[in-house]
Amino acid sequence: MVDGVVVSNFPLDKTSILIGRAPHCDIVIDEDAVSGEHARIELVPNDLMNGLIDVFIEDLGSTNGTFVNDDSIQRQQLQNQDYVRIAWTNFKLVTDFNPKLAKTSVIVE
Repeated sequence: MVDGVVVSNFPLDKTSILIGRAPHCDIVIDEDAVSGEHARIELVPNDLMNGLIDVFIEDLGSTNGTFVNDDSIQRQQLQNQDYVRIAWTNFKLVTDFNPKLAKTSVIVE
């Protein structure tokens, strides 16, 4: 995204998606502030709900870090509408999966 406008779409069509400056990455960001292999997105089947996929992003020891909603992360699960920033490049996770689930509270005593 640039100034809130979508410039490119990247479908999450593999279980592991490599982001970085190196040409072999699945998503190549041509910026000096981006490491060769900067971050990885992983799609993991949810253990509790059959058919649901959890999306994680992991920083791969990059020099300048990976950010989710402006917070520096090492590894974090992404939610619909989360913003990811790598150097000066912003991404937004947009999923079309919108389950109608009841809110559940867990009380630990």
